[in-house]
Amino acid sequence: MRVGIIGLGQSGKSSIFYSMTGQPLEPPSGKPRRRLGRATVPEPRVDLVAKLDESKKITYPEIVFIDPEGFPADVAKSLSAEMLGMVRNADFLALVIRAFPAPAVMHPSGSVDGARDIEICFGDLIIQDLAVLEIRHKKVLKEYERGKKDLTRELKAIEKSMALLGEGKFLRKGDLADIDKMQLETYELLTMKDGIIVWNVDENAEFGSGGRGIPEDIKGKCDEYGWGAGAASLAIETEIMEMDPVDRKEFLDDLRIEKTIQDRFLTAVYKRLGLITYFTGGPKEAAARPIPTGTTAFNAAGKVHGDIQRGFIRAEVMSFIDLEELGSVDAVRKAGKYRLEKKEYIVQDGDIIHFRFNV
Repeated sequence: MRVGIIGLGQSGKSSIFYSMTGQPLEPPSGKPRRRLGRATVPEPRVDLVAKLDESKKITYPEIVFIDPEGFPADVAKSLSAEMLGMVRNADFLALVIRAFPAPAVMHPSGSVDGARDIEICFGDLIIQDLAVLEIRHKKVLKEYERGKKDLTRELKAIEKSMALLGEGKFLRKGDLADIDKMQLETYELLTMKDGIIVWNVDENAEFGSGGRGIPEDIKGKCDEYGWGAGAASLAIETEIMEMDPVDRKEFLDDLRIEKTIQDRFLTAVYKRLGLITYFTGGPKEAAARPIPTGTTAFNAAGKVHGDIQRGFIRAEVMSFIDLEELGSVDAVRKAGKYRLEKKEYIVQDGDIIHFRFNV
């Protein structure tokens, strides 16, 4: 899973990248580039699976963060086409908005106005998607007029999308049929992606879980575009990352911070993308595997290996709750809670699956 971090100059993009990945800022390269960093998603359930299977390796879910950086100050007043091009293949977007005053750190526009910056950035996402669709529209229309009538559905989807964007709407909130969305999947359109505003506040401001610290008008704006929002002080989060674990806990307790932005953000991404986790185990490896809600056993097998999916016979399934309660696979079997499922079975959160296959 990939999360693209975007934002205007001096908004805190690098700070959130560091807070998520622990990967510090690198020396300036002199030209725009994209940095990649990884964050492990906490999943304690896989530890029990590994313990019972005596697995040599434990694999936790990971999120890759994409941080476009190195852009000169004169283009920091908007989200450039080059910056947005670096995050087009992301599954989720994080837009960092500066909401703190700091005379020593000049805002590119000369003043701090989070609502204004959101309008600018959302407008840039729309503009860049329009640019992509206009190019594609010319090509598809030319081929259609030459007699390729099988392009009718794609052409209609493009034209409907361009109309929605022209009205200032995000495609994820527009009135697009599922078949239209399928036609647009390969375009990697930014306004089709889910995202969250990271409202970067002053160290003394209110912030935390449940939307605490987000102004009501900002919440309303995010709802209008189909995005989430969360407030955080990235200055504090940077300090937290630089502490050892013992001091970190004491620091969080003193500030009455229940969860770091890393914990809150990763949870929010899972929730907004509708992800669940199933597990595979064995002596070699125990793994936590995130999948979208509604995934079949057949498609879940493909997340492990293509050969397992191609040779799928059936899935042996038990729930983590049953394994935790009964203490062993044998006990789960004796209780009649160890099941054989076909490829159409819809995987549930917490399922532990052993795939039978033959290739």
